[in-house]
Amino acid sequence: MRSMTKRWTGWAAVCAGCAAAAWAAPVQERLETASDWVHDVSFEYEEGASEGTLQVQLGDDPVPVRYFEVPLPVWNEFKAAESRGSFYGKNIRQRYERQYGKSRQEVFDSPVPIQTQVNALCAFNEECEGVVLQAIEKSQESIWVAAYAFTRTRIAAALVQAHRRGVRVEVKMDVNQAEFAGAQKLIAWLREEGIPVTLIRTAGDYSAMHNKFMVFDMRWVVAGSYNFTTTAQVSNWENLVWLESADMAEQYKQAWDAIVSDEIAEPKEEPAKKEKPAM
Repeated sequence: MRSMTKRWTGWAAVCAGCAAAAWAAPVQERLETASDWVHDVSFEYEEGASEGTLQVQLGDDPVPVRYFEVPLPVWNEFKAAESRGSFYGKNIRQRYERQYGKSRQEVFDSPVPIQTQVNALCAFNEECEGVVLQAIEKSQESIWVAAYAFTRTRIAAALVQAHRRGVRVEVKMDVNQAEFAGAQKLIAWLREEGIPVTLIRTAGDYSAMHNKFMVFDMRWVVAGSYNFTTTAQVSNWENLVWLESADMAEQYKQAWDAIVSDEIAEPKEEPAKKEKPAM
């Protein structure tokens, strides 16, 4: 393995977000449908834009579904369709990225981006694990882990050692990624050691708890594309940034706190069929 190199470090002004541009108020159109399946349809777009966000409700489900980046011509065809339910099923339902229920923005009220001074180190590819292990080793109080995929035993072992020396360690992980055998073994090990592992379930075919970050001692953050897996360590092009900033750590911890499983409505029971009286 190549030795870990410090790509960039030093005190530098890092903006957590650019100043918001002045946007015009979005245009919202509503559409009445005769369908019991597709109803309460609306389309929101910015003046002059070529696409927008379509929202529909299906059947008696009270939770809306949003479809992103739907072209305006498709919306106009939807409005003009003789059978809007049929048009939705053929031309919208499986064609666009969608979100079921509340967005993360609604669930987690993001703080206003701030500009702060941070000491930063960035790593790439096989260097990433060294950064993670070093940060775990330095921790004395707490480690908050958000993991999309987690199978790397070296990182798990470092977390276990931190827990044994008195560091509070908690993990949140995507429930679908937890189905793999390597992940199941690792999760069982962490739990046996007394480290809480919460599996996060998200609703919708395209949804996932896709975060990959750790917060250490409310002082340091590591975040990037790097999953805590062997594939990420030896096979993928990856990046990771280690930030030293209490402000950044606080924002990431707020984001960690906001990661919860979506509630999925229980299917309604079918009414019992009455038996015909014997003739």
